[in-house]
Amino acid sequence: ILILFLLLYGLLNLRLNTYRKTALTGYGEITDYELMTVEDEAAPLGKKQVIQFRLQNVRSDFDTLLFKTVCQEVAVYLDGEKVYQLERRPGSFLPKSPGVLYNEVVFRDQDNGKWVRIELSPVYKSVGVVPDMMLGNGYQIIKVILVVNLPILLLCLSVILIGCLQIATALLRGKQEEHMDIALTHSTFSIVIGLWKILDSDFVALFGKTLPVLSLIPYVIFMFLPIMLTKFVRDTLGVSKSVTWQIPEVATLIGIAACLVLQFLGIADFHESTWITAGCLLVTFLCMFAGVFLYAGDHGWNGAAKKGLGSVGLSLMWAAVDLYTFYATTGVTRFPFSMLLFLMFLLISGANRIRASKKGMEVGMQARQYKKLAYHDALTGFFNRAAYVDFLNSSEFNPRKSVIVAFDLNNLKKCNDELGHDKGDVYVKESAKIIMDCFGERGRCYRLGGDEFGAILMDDDVIGCAGRVRKMNERVERFNLESNDIHMGIACGYAIFDPQEDEDIHGTIRRADKMMYEEKFRMKQEARA
Repeated sequence: ILILFLLLYGLLNLRLNTYRKTALTGYGEITDYELMTVEDEAAPLGKKQVIQFRLQNVRSDFDTLLFKTVCQEVAVYLDGEKVYQLERRPGSFLPKSPGVLYNEVVFRDQDNGKWVRIELSPVYKSVGVVPDMMLGNGYQIIKVILVVNLPILLLCLSVILIGCLQIATALLRGKQEEHMDIALTHSTFSIVIGLWKILDSDFVALFGKTLPVLSLIPYVIFMFLPIMLTKFVRDTLGVSKSVTWQIPEVATLIGIAACLVLQFLGIADFHESTWITAGCLLVTFLCMFAGVFLYAGDHGWNGAAKKGLGSVGLSLMWAAVDLYTFYATTGVTRFPFSMLLFLMFLLISGANRIRASKKGMEVGMQARQYKKLAYHDALTGFFNRAAYVDFLNSSEFNPRKSVIVAFDLNNLKKCNDELGHDKGDVYVKESAKIIMDCFGERGRCYRLGGDEFGAILMDDDVIGCAGRVRKMNERVERFNLESNDIHMGIACGYAIFDPQEDEDIHGTIRRADKMMYEEKFRMKQEARA
C-alpha cells in the first residue's frame, strides 16, 4: 500500500511537469519578475515583499493569476490601481494571518502590457515565502492543483476509512469484542488525524478565503494531540492511569489553556503558540517512554511492552517528521511523509488486531465446542440430560404449552450382546433419526441415557403429539421390514402439564414415563405372543 502511494505520487508529479512544459496551452509560471523587500510601518512586521512584472499573454481563456500565500497579507496593483486585497478578519479567536490559501486575480485582454505589483506582508517572523505565480486558465490551474494533491487526499481518506471500518467492526462484534474501548480509541484517533491532514492540505487552501475558521481546526487538533497520543499508547499497553500517564494530560490541558488565553488577549495566536504544544509533546514522549519502561520492569518485555515501545517510537518519528515539515518549510511542503508513517503504523496495528481477533475466534470456537460437548450427546447429536434439565428450568420453557414426551428403545442390550456394540450404535442412531424426523420440527429432542430419549414439544397438544407417535410407529415398522438384523422397537409416552394432577413439571414427566412403561410392557407381551 505504501509503495502504491509513492508510485502514484511520482506519476502525478510527472504529469505536472508535462503541464509545465506546455505552458501556454493551459497555464504558465511567471518567473521573470523583480523581487524586493521594502520598509512599511503599516505592515504587521514593518516590512513587506514586493513582486513586480509586466503582464503578458492575457486573453479571454488565459486570464487568471493564481498564487498561494502562507500567513501573509496581500495587495495586488495594476498600474498603481489596487485590484485585489487580502487581510485577516478581525476577531478574538481568529488568527492574526489570513492563513494558507490561494489568491485569484482575473485580468482582461486590455491589461496586457500593464505593470503588476504584488505586495506580500508576512504576519509572522518565521514566514516569508515567495509564492509560485501561475497565469492561465483558472479551471486548468485548479485542476492541476487537485491532481498534484490527490495522493495526499487518498492517503488521508484511507486513514479515515480504516478508522471507520475498525469502528464498524467493533460495533458489529459487540460483546465479542474484548477491547471495545481500545478499538474505539484507535479508530477515533485515525479519523481525527485523517481529517486534520485534509484540513491542512491544499484542498482546503482553495476555499480558505470563504471559510477562514477552517484554518483554526488543524491548530485545535494539534493542541489535543498529546492527550490522544497518551491514551493511544496507554490503551496499547493495557495499563490503568498512574502519575506517569497523567502528567502529559495535565501538561496538555495547561498548555491548551495558555494558548487560548494568549489568543484571546491578542498576545500570540495559535500559530505563534505552537511551541507550547511542541513542549507538551516533548513532555508526553518522555512520560510515555518512562511508562513503557516501568511497565516492562513490572511485567517483563512481553508482547504488550514491545508493542507499546513500538507505538511510542513510531509516534515520535511521525511527530518529528510532521514538526520538521511545518517549521523547516513554513507549512508549504505537503509531501505526506508523516501520513505515510502513520498509515504504516495503522497497517501494523491492524495486522496485530486481526491476529488477536483470530486467536480470540479460535478460543471462542473452542469454548463453543466445549459447551457443545457439555450439552450434546456425541453419538446422536441430541441434547443431553444436562441440557434437558437446564431447559426445563429456563424462562423459555412454558409447561402449559409444552408436551413432555418420553421414549425407550426396546431390547437395546440384547442387540449389543448378540450383534455387537457397532450394531447397537446403529440402532441408537437410526432410532434418533426417526425421533428427530417425527418430533424435531415442533421442539427439542434429548438423549437422556443409554436407551432413554425425550422430547419437549412447544406450542403443541396431546392430539398433535398422538399423530406424531403414529407417524413414528409407521417409520419403525418400515425400518424393521427393510432391516435384516436389527429389530427396532420404540416405546413412547407423553403428557401435558395439568394443574389438577401435577404439582410441578416433574409430575408431568412421571405421567409421561408411566405411559411409556405401559407401552413398553405391551410391546413385550406382543413380542412373546
